Amino acid sequence: MEVGKSYPHACPAAKSLAKIKQRITQLTARERTPIPLEDIVWSMNVTLRGWANYFHYRNSSVILGKVKTHAEERLRIHLMKRHKIKDRGIGLGRFSSQQLYTKYGLYKVPTTAGWKSAHA
Repeated sequence: MEVGKSYPHACPAAKSLAKIKQRITQLTARERTPIPLEDIVWSMNVTLRGWANYFHYRNSSVILGKVKTHAEERLRIHLMKRHKIKDRGIGLGRFSSQQLYTKYGLYKVPTTAGWKSAHA
């Protein structure tokens, strides 16, 4: 990109970010502990994949990173509640981010933009 040239700044609205975070929180709520873990992760993956595919464009990397971090934290908290682990440090060690993706199959939200230039 050349210096001094303007570009379209397009990123998801704060309201949209709040909505996806609320949805992820609902999917991992305490009352959903009796539901099989595979079903909870599947529901989260469907939601995350759809949202990320819709908002995966130029300047959305920061927002996508926030969604990814929130999804990791919520699944980790859900697993800690499910396994009755009260210490966050132990929970972080036992349910690392890598394990959330490899062992539990959480969808990894892309944190880089899907395309780099605007063709309007």
